[in-house]
Amino acid sequence: MAKVIPFRAVHYNTSRFGQDVTRFVAPPYDVIDRPAEKSLKDDRLNITHITLGDQGDSYATSAKRLRRWFEDEVMVRDDGEAFYLYEQTFKGPDGTPVVRTGVVGLVRLEEFSKGVVLPHERTIPKHKADRLELMKAVGGYTEQVFMLYDDPSGDVERLLQELRKREELLRFVDTDGVHHRIVRVGEAPMVDRISSLLGPLRLLIADGHHRYETALRYRAMRREADGEGGERPYDFIMATLVGFGNPGLVILPTHRLVRDLAEETLVGLRDRLSGEFELTDVAGPAELVDALGRARPDAFGVWLPGTGLATLAVARRTPEDPLDGLSVQVLQERVLKGMLGYTQDMLDGKVGIEYVKGTEASIAAMATGEHQACFFVRPPSADQVMEIASSGEKMPQKSTYFFPKIWSGTLLYLF
Repeated sequence: MAKVIPFRAVHYNTSRFGQDVTRFVAPPYDVIDRPAEKSLKDDRLNITHITLGDQGDSYATSAKRLRRWFEDEVMVRDDGEAFYLYEQTFKGPDGTPVVRTGVVGLVRLEEFSKGVVLPHERTIPKHKADRLELMKAVGGYTEQVFMLYDDPSGDVERLLQELRKREELLRFVDTDGVHHRIVRVGEAPMVDRISSLLGPLRLLIADGHHRYETALRYRAMRREADGEGGERPYDFIMATLVGFGNPGLVILPTHRLVRDLAEETLVGLRDRLSGEFELTDVAGPAELVDALGRARPDAFGVWLPGTGLATLAVARRTPEDPLDGLSVQVLQERVLKGMLGYTQDMLDGKVGIEYVKGTEASIAAMATGEHQACFFVRPPSADQVMEIASSGEKMPQKSTYFFPKIWSGTLLYLF
């Protein structure tokens, strides 16, 4: 069983600054580019000074900065243990407003082999090393892991819909126009009910695989130093938990843009593809994305502006297992590796490849002329994610882009 408990969160001092914390918050560390980082850090109290550090600073400096924020009452610790509701209101893919509500609490760290907490994506070692340094320096978690729970009864969701009517602790609107609210739930009977409802459920990591695996390593290091002896604060990680059935659970595609390939490799690509895939040529990228949206889950699109090729590719053979039914898996193993010569290390290190969220951004990136080809993929469904994770398989990195993101600077868990 999972163990999900309340905690005394650390947050910006809303008594001093007000409930609107827009100036303080930021997207997760791994989706912030250089221009965005510079803009966010124009405010000396923005959370990115902690989550990303500053140029020339070690994370030890981030820890000192965080301690100073406590001393100056920029940040405060909650009066008592509580769960928190994290509500996000935004426009769905069809333009209709939707609301995604999750529970923020502490989840006991479990090895993946136990099947209590499931991963679904591969991780990259260098990212985990960076997060470990921050974790060791600050003694806790400055960002939340995003998890999904499978609750066919719908009991948790019904409870959240009642609790979300409360006054918010803090709020903000992000750069994508998403409205965020955090609501506190601290009374003992309600806290116990939330824990009891979530405890029997299986949890899946949606976003934050690197942070979760780093937390497991940090726990092992602390246990070796401290010895065994009951549960310690570092046995838990802070997470936002959202139900699989939540109407606001949106997964966007992350397309692949490639560069630095020999021209003859691309010239002969269509012929090589035709041996393994049924190809349907279309007029251009817009038509390709439209056709892809109506195709099988394992289909992908190939766009080579230099040659005018825009074609939909569907495998001739039927997928033999759930992983082979994913667009990103077929593209990675049979095309990027099998036909274009990419290795796993190159894909992990983004050597000659970029992972770009969304169609518009991908087309705009291609317009710069920096990339030679764009491979459009279909995002997996939530059911596919759970099925693959339950089977013990892992998707390629950057297979899922859950939208909206869980922003940093809302709640922190410090030991």
